[in-house]
Amino acid sequence: MKKIIYSAIVIATLSMFSACDNSNENAPLVDETLNAEIITSFSNNIATAKYDELQSKTSLLNDQVLALEASSSESNLNACRQTWRDARKVWEQSESILFGPVSTENIDPRIDTWPVNFTDLDAQLASEHEFSETYIDNLEDALKGFHPVEYLLFGENGEKKFSDFTPRQFEYLKGLTSNIKKLTTELDKFWDTKDSDSYYHEFITAGKGSTVYKTQRAAFEEMVNAMIGICDEVANGKIAEPFLQQDPSLEESPFAQSSITDFTNNVKGVQNVYLGNYGVDGKGLEDLVRQYNLQLDGQIKLKLSNAITALNNVTDPFGEAITSQPIQVQNAIDAINDLKTILEDDLLVFVQQHSN
Repeated sequence: MKKIIYSAIVIATLSMFSACDNSNENAPLVDETLNAEIITSFSNNIATAKYDELQSKTSLLNDQVLALEASSSESNLNACRQTWRDARKVWEQSESILFGPVSTENIDPRIDTWPVNFTDLDAQLASEHEFSETYIDNLEDALKGFHPVEYLLFGENGEKKFSDFTPRQFEYLKGLTSNIKKLTTELDKFWDTKDSDSYYHEFITAGKGSTVYKTQRAAFEEMVNAMIGICDEVANGKIAEPFLQQDPSLEESPFAQSSITDFTNNVKGVQNVYLGNYGVDGKGLEDLVRQYNLQLDGQIKLKLSNAITALNNVTDPFGEAITSQPIQVQNAIDAINDLKTILEDDLLVFVQQHSN
């Protein structure tokens, strides 16, 4: 009987030590070198690259608007429209990184508030105000930024001709594009790689002297929470609000009929951050996940692909699709929310476990 009891004690004790050993073996590993590479790659190849490009596109748009006023032609108008689309693409992809100065300096709402307030916009055109830099700065957000520019370039039905422009519209348009150029230039400077006091240096030194991001974990949490935030905004705001209310006036980019393109670029922005790929294929969160959890990596990539495919399946202009393609629109909402869920429930927890 004693032998049996003794054996039981030995087995229990060995099991306890085995459990302890397994616990140590399964403890999340932290690769600070890889984490630093991901943060550096994000800072250089994602944030700085996008804001450099955005500033370049908005500067070109302002120049082209001046050229359009000097020589109104269909080709000059089309050039402005295309550059608006090009700048819009970069901006929408950058919405996956809406943290730091773009948020704290209120740059986001000042260049991307919708819907356009037609009554107030027409009142501005009918007024005698000079559309100076200060005056534009002080306008309410819905009267400046990308969407009033979109309205003036494309017209309410997207069919505006160069001959439809009035001198007053040109004055307003020049003021608006100059303001966007100024704001995106400011944003670009916040991520200046050569300025030791810039936000860029705060982020890139996360866990290594940064006063804002005292740990690498804090930087990773900022990145993932921004990805989660834009998924939530697209699925449950940009798409769901016009869809559930069956109100096309709530559409984000109706005049250029580019709302689905906007939403897709929002998701592609999330993809950029995860892969560490925007023109240059650098280190991304993907590299950290693949090192420790191939299954999670595959699931995230599948959710990203599903969201983009679901948006591509909405083939009518979004303002029409909310009634003509309700199944496809709902599928897009669901797919983006699925992506949001895995980022929130799995990726965020994962980066917290694998960073200090």
